[in-house]
Parts: sequence; C-alpha cells; structure tokens
Amino acid sequence: MPAFAVACTPRGSSIERLRPGRYRVCDTDHHCREVEDVWTAFELVRELELEGATLSDTTLAEIS
Repeated sequence: MPAFAVACTPRGSSIERLRPGRYRVCDTDHHCREVEDVWTAFELVRELELEGATLSDTTLAEIS
C-alpha cells in the first residue's frame, strides 16, 4: 500500500499513513519518525509546531 497523506501543515510538517495503524510524521527538515496510531501522529505534530520541538527532542519521538 503506498503512503497516503493525512495532513500537511502550513509550517511544513506532515503525516502520512503507511498502512493501517502505522503513520510517518516528518518535520520541516524532512526528518521522519513512524508511530503506531493517528492520535500519536497528531500529538507529535502538535509538539513540533506549537512547542517548537525537534523530532529528537519530543517525548513521542521513540520509534514504535
């Protein structure tokens, strides 16, 4: 199954569905992490966008 764009923000972060239950979140520098559910993906984007965190600094950034 090809990746499917779920969300792209004006600041450049994105969420893609890789397959059911797996999502990839990418920041503006194209650093990406995979997470297990859409809620975690949106929370990760929230941390990136609203708190100015980087993927390596976020609490949700562990590869699941």
